[in-house]
Amino acid sequence: MSAPTRQLGKLSIGGMPTTRAQTQRGASVPYETEPRSDSESEEETSSSDEEVPSQPIARVVRGSTNIPYDLGGLSPAARGRVMHGLKGEFVVDRCCATRRGFDFDVADHGRVGLNDGSLVCSCRDFGQTNLACRHIYWLVDQLHRGFYPGLPPQAVRMSETGETQFFSRIAEMLGDKIEEIAKKRSWPYFPGVTSPADSSTGGPESMSRPQKARDILSAFSKSAMPDEFRPDLVETINQPRTPEQCVVQGDFEATMFRLAVHDENVYSGLRKVMPSGARADIFFDKIQTRIRILFAEFDRYRETGAVRPDGTALEIPVVVEELKRRLHQIQRNILARSPHGSIGAAEALIHLLREVSTRNYDAFEDADWDRPVPAGEQEEERNLYLQLIDQSGHTDSFFVLDCLEILPDFVVRQWTPQLAAIFNAIHANGASLSYLRKLQALKAGVSGHKRPAAGLPGTDRKRTK
Repeated sequence: MSAPTRQLGKLSIGGMPTTRAQTQRGASVPYETEPRSDSESEEETSSSDEEVPSQPIARVVRGSTNIPYDLGGLSPAARGRVMHGLKGEFVVDRCCATRRGFDFDVADHGRVGLNDGSLVCSCRDFGQTNLACRHIYWLVDQLHRGFYPGLPPQAVRMSETGETQFFSRIAEMLGDKIEEIAKKRSWPYFPGVTSPADSSTGGPESMSRPQKARDILSAFSKSAMPDEFRPDLVETINQPRTPEQCVVQGDFEATMFRLAVHDENVYSGLRKVMPSGARADIFFDKIQTRIRILFAEFDRYRETGAVRPDGTALEIPVVVEELKRRLHQIQRNILARSPHGSIGAAEALIHLLREVSTRNYDAFEDADWDRPVPAGEQEEERNLYLQLIDQSGHTDSFFVLDCLEILPDFVVRQWTPQLAAIFNAIHANGASLSYLRKLQALKAGVSGHKRPAAGLPGTDRKRTK
């Protein structure tokens, strides 16, 4: 097995296009474009996946931007991190302004922060040393290219903190240039300090490597959600494995999961064929499918009494709890996967709200089977609509609307006609004044109309059809 497993360790899911961060060039010029000098003939041109490569690294090196960097003052370990960063293929999923500077979310790797002129990263390597990691070196290279389109007359000096002789100027001027740089390099940019990147508590930077691997591999499954994909597979990066040790005989999924956790080449290749945007779209499509299946199962149960294969009877409380759980999944993943997947999330939310708005009736009124009636059950307890759409006005949460509100207006705007129809249905069915106001404000906001300030006549009624 040694030969084939060694090849697995070098897996490159290849023929891939260059990453977004490897395109475009910047604007402001503090130095003129110069040809490469003879003194740079010894530059390193090969990539290394090790922090400390077996071969000595040349003093002057270049990355994907072709800017030469002088590593003369760095330790061998730092030189290895520089090379790993300059030759790395990373992607900025989003960048945003913060109160202290800027944050750059490097897809599936962590968050690099420029705070008061200093660089920090959420990755483990930086946390252990407080010295620049590969993600910082990569970002510094990208920002240099964003500011300076030409080549300097001499190599740029790199430090162990990731800063160069030009970096203080970059940090000082970044506020005026960040939007332009982000646009040229296809980095989603959020100008406000309350952007999704700030408010997210479940973003990529908080996921462990095994969780990231599970998210990627579950995307290849037709129906499994990330938290459902092979729960028997438990790995930790604190107990490293060689490629040979990752092989699970007769279990390709387990082998790929181990390799994705422990082998950087395999992990990088999988992220290329299943990037963050694709995974987000797949996730929200699966959520919507689950919601459709739940409503179909509920209709079968209320009409015929058919239970699930596991024996679960889909009574109203069970359906309400499962729908709220799906809604929580949607909300958590909107924040975690932003800016990806917004359209799929909106579609799932609109479908859910529209479906509930049509169910303002006694679910078991026309049932032709002998349903056991719980003692003391009230008529409204058999009405799915009344259990989900607020009637009291004494709640701070609004079913579905809270999720729709965190999506960009331009996304929700695509469903303006559906929102109008849903509003009319809920207004006719009856809901609390606060719920109707929230829905009307959302509808008006995405359609560009002035949001209502006054109450709505004829509301606060419960109408059970």
